[in-house]
Amino acid sequence: MKLTGGQIVAKALKANGVGYVAGMPGNGTWALLEALLTVGTDIPFIQVMQEQSAVHLADGYFRACGRSMAVLLPVALGLSKALGAVASALAGSSAMLVISGEDGDERPAAPPTATAKEHVRVALPDQLPHALRQSFDTMFSDRAGPVSLDIPAAVLRASMDVRLAPATLRATSEVLRADSRLNVVALREDSASRPIEDGSGDVAPLTVQRPMAELRSVLEQDAIVVVGTGNLQALVREMFPVYQSRNLCAANAGMPGWAVPAAIGAKLAMPARQVVCAVGDGDFLQSMQEVAVCVMHSIPVVFIVFNHSGYVSLSDVQTPLVEQHRAGEFNLPDGKPYAPDFAGIARNFGLEAWRVEHASQLNPTFIKALNSKGPSLVEVITTRGPQVN
Repeated sequence: MKLTGGQIVAKALKANGVGYVAGMPGNGTWALLEALLTVGTDIPFIQVMQEQSAVHLADGYFRACGRSMAVLLPVALGLSKALGAVASALAGSSAMLVISGEDGDERPAAPPTATAKEHVRVALPDQLPHALRQSFDTMFSDRAGPVSLDIPAAVLRASMDVRLAPATLRATSEVLRADSRLNVVALREDSASRPIEDGSGDVAPLTVQRPMAELRSVLEQDAIVVVGTGNLQALVREMFPVYQSRNLCAANAGMPGWAVPAAIGAKLAMPARQVVCAVGDGDFLQSMQEVAVCVMHSIPVVFIVFNHSGYVSLSDVQTPLVEQHRAGEFNLPDGKPYAPDFAGIARNFGLEAWRVEHASQLNPTFIKALNSKGPSLVEVITTRGPQVN
């Protein structure tokens, strides 16, 4: 049987249970993209808007279900915007196969050694089967993590006579059993019995406590809550109990832009469960373009954006000596707070969206969003003051 290098990669992904490939096409990876559409090795390709979002999406997918995705980069990892995202996945013990391919004779610079568990470059087509099997073994051995696989375009396009049974491409079954405890934020079960101090009545502006309390009251017990960076994580850890092993995914410190694509990955992993992405406005602005992926693929994630005109996690820790604007705030030249119309932006992307300014609007709006047939967004106007008591 004659197979291209791209077809061998696609067969290996299929043999190792990869259900999705996320990423962006590049000149060096067209042969692999064509193979992903071939009958028998067809794997859905989720095209994102920025390459680092593909890694965050695969990160959220693994955290939700313990299975790995593949990520396709348009350039070699050493030159990619996704470099920091892969390092974050390594720190969070998220297994994924990061595939890149250059289209040219010049070999790009290798990425830093601490970025992934292993960096493998395939120079010849006949090296592909072993490299792929070894990559999956490495991803799940000891502590799980990402593996970078650099395959030149010439190798992906090359045809060769091969006899490949799925077993020759599959990693060992013991290795592929992911530890269900990885990447889970474990909360105290007794937190469900604690009274919720929301700190606000039906007045504006709200603090984050009240919306999160209302959200918790309408979520199903097996819902997955994906939380962005900042003080919001501390609040959710205190208020949300974990009833199952993968109820809550939280961003690694200092990784804004993670939550939106990670929530999409979590929903792909667990389509029958409610998936809610709770994120601040500054965090949301880092990757809000990825909500288009939800619309294009009909992925019903609920995004809750707390609009407080800035990075509140930064301004909370500052105590100005005089009346002045604090770093992290979004302001106009005259000093007035600035904020985009997130609900309006979401509608233009094709989502159902609502803007909430009063506590009485929270419960009915959250119920509408959770019952939406497609992706939806709730923009909650919150105070710029301290968000976590």
